[in-house]
Amino acid sequence: MTKESNRQTVKTLHYFSGITLSLFIGIHLLNHLFSFAGPEAHIALMERFRKVYRHPVIETILLLVVLVQVVSGIRLLFNRNAKTLAEKIQIYSGLYLSIFLIGHVGAVIASRQLEHLDTNFYYTVAGFNMHPATFFFIPYYFLDVCAISLHIASIHYLKTRSKGGAYLIGGTGILVAMLIILGYTNCFQWRETPPKERAFIEKYFGKGY
Repeated sequence: MTKESNRQTVKTLHYFSGITLSLFIGIHLLNHLFSFAGPEAHIALMERFRKVYRHPVIETILLLVVLVQVVSGIRLLFNRNAKTLAEKIQIYSGLYLSIFLIGHVGAVIASRQLEHLDTNFYYTVAGFNMHPATFFFIPYYFLDVCAISLHIASIHYLKTRSKGGAYLIGGTGILVAMLIILGYTNCFQWRETPPKERAFIEKYFGKGY
């Protein structure tokens, strides 16, 4: 296999794993937006989605998709010379996403298996509403959602040269990121964290206020 054909194979894997992951992320973000409806509505929708994506076979496939996406993305990153702004946005947003996916998936699995926590509405609320953890989690999640939209927007522009479409995708993602933060923090009026989740955050971030 030549270097060029090998690169094309990696690009193909990255493309199809990206589409699969995007479908799951879309569902996940919709669930996050339900934070505005309150914990009961959020958890009820999550339980419906979990019947699908937490099926052992589906969950295994999703974990493999994340692995393929991260590994192929990093390989492509170090074999590309970005020249235009769109190319640079694609690369740097993809790099942030790779870091986020590794950290986020690892943290969720560890929380479930080692801490025996249900990583539901209150798991996210704990990070968003307890100080000093909030100073890490709010920008961490905000930048992740922005990176997703900017990554897709840059790819859209590079394929279509449509600035309007790219701005719409990027702007929508930034708006969604803001709404998710507002939903989980009750518009910065802050939400109460249950004892088990509070103890978890205090264990790793210390007691704040």
